Amino acid sequence: MAKLTNFTVWNLTEDAKGQFLFYDPDSNGLFSVGDLLIIVYGDSLGKPAKSGSYRTTWAVQMFRDTLAGDLRLPAPGDVFSVGTKKPFRTGEAFQFKMKAPGVSVEQAKTDLDKVAVVPNPYLGAASWEPPNLFQSGRGERRIYFIHLPAKCTIRIYTVRGYLVQTIVHDATVDNGQEPWNLVSKDGMDISYGVYIYHVDAPGIGEKIDRFAIIK
Repeated sequence: MAKLTNFTVWNLTEDAKGQFLFYDPDSNGLFSVGDLLIIVYGDSLGKPAKSGSYRTTWAVQMFRDTLAGDLRLPAPGDVFSVGTKKPFRTGEAFQFKMKAPGVSVEQAKTDLDKVAVVPNPYLGAASWEPPNLFQSGRGERRIYFIHLPAKCTIRIYTVRGYLVQTIVHDATVDNGQEPWNLVSKDGMDISYGVYIYHVDAPGIGEKIDRFAIIK
């Protein structure tokens, strides 16, 4: 419940009266020993603070210092000043400008050299492959093609030139990887050996390299 007091809190930065909570145990309306004043502020729209909608800041409490001798209570005309460094003020705003993701063809051509396979060689298992709790051994085998253009086709061949698998990569510009479970286009687990992969990115270029599967 709001009560009248014999003092005010003034916000010098905003040149306006400040909002505060005043705990007055003796209910005399004076700022005396045992009383507590808490400076608060309202919501982000600058509306007056309502019950439960305010946030507390600094607090000032009156207490008796037994070593200071005579007690002098605040009198008319007294001013208690608190100086702080405040990062924001009423009316201040920040504006952020963002750029939509896009593809630079020239940069994409240069980045084709970064296309690679991990792990290479694949040594029977990769660290990210979890064990299969329902079967013996590890779960699905997997390698990754990384640093891919947003849209491209990956063709995997044996060293004799037989097509093993075709993978279509169509992702966002910030996702340049594509997994392969080491299963051929005929649904068979591939054997160990050296394989050739060909990355074809329309309008950008091609990349040919190899990777090894070791038992």
